[in-house]
Amino acid sequence: LYYDTEDVRREITFSFLDAGLPRGEAVVYLVSEHKLNSEAREIQRYGISGDYLRNGAFTLMSAHEWYLKKGKAQAKTIIANLQTLLKEKQKAGFKGLRASGEMNAFFDYAKTKELLRYEAALGRQLAFDICGLCLYDTQRLDEKQIVQLNKCHGHAISKDIALKMT
Repeated sequence: LYYDTEDVRREITFSFLDAGLPRGEAVVYLVSEHKLNSEAREIQRYGISGDYLRNGAFTLMSAHEWYLKKGKAQAKTIIANLQTLLKEKQKAGFKGLRASGEMNAFFDYAKTKELLRYEAALGRQLAFDICGLCLYDTQRLDEKQIVQLNKCHGHAISKDIALKMT
């Protein structure tokens, strides 16, 4: 998802995450550390039931902690952690994992090369029981990065369009 406002990001992301809950999927939402409290309020304001938060179906986490371990962003480690989380959630009775994450952590720590390696590896290594939506603030991207990211993904969503990449 390429977004230019918080409202657009929330509208599309919350709809994406909410769609997995009644299907028995666990949901993980990765946001910037400074947004954790405000996003928790926005999730409830959107109408996602607190029951999902209490029963472990919906997890809100720091994107910085998830993507950057000890200042390093390694695609192999991030993907392995995602697959481990999927197994944990399946063991707890969930059918799959639906994840959405803000990618700003990579830009905040000048890890754009690592981000592109991660995105390139993601499609080749994810289990079929995982569905993901990567969130990109268009103000943080240049044209070359958008082209590279589009090559990594099969689809792109923007405010007014959805594109299928070939």
